[in-house]
Amino acid sequence: MKTLPKTPKILPWLARKAGISDIRAEALWHDAERWAGRQATPGSAAYFKLAVDRLLQLAAAESLRADAASFGWRPWARAQARFWAVSMQAMHEASALSARGWTLVDSISRRGQQLPG
Repeated sequence: MKTLPKTPKILPWLARKAGISDIRAEALWHDAERWAGRQATPGSAAYFKLAVDRLLQLAAAESLRADAASFGWRPWARAQARFWAVSMQAMHEASALSARGWTLVDSISRRGQQLPG
């Protein structure tokens, strides 16, 4: 049985943050591991620190390369997507706040109806 090499748990998050695919991020991780293997003893703490640092450098370079290849549209599209997500989250919070307010008004009016007198 063949065992799959382990990748860091932050790899999918890093790939999304950099705007690259998970497959490309995994390839960058393997490149970073090979580079760190030449610098430190594989499996040591220094090896993993070097590998993660190198992965961050490679992911940043890959993101910049993709931004340059898109002639400036990719950063704009990513900013628009973030803006849309923030505005949707704000609308969700506003509607939840409104619903809580109407629930409070309803409970107060029911209490008023239950009072004797």
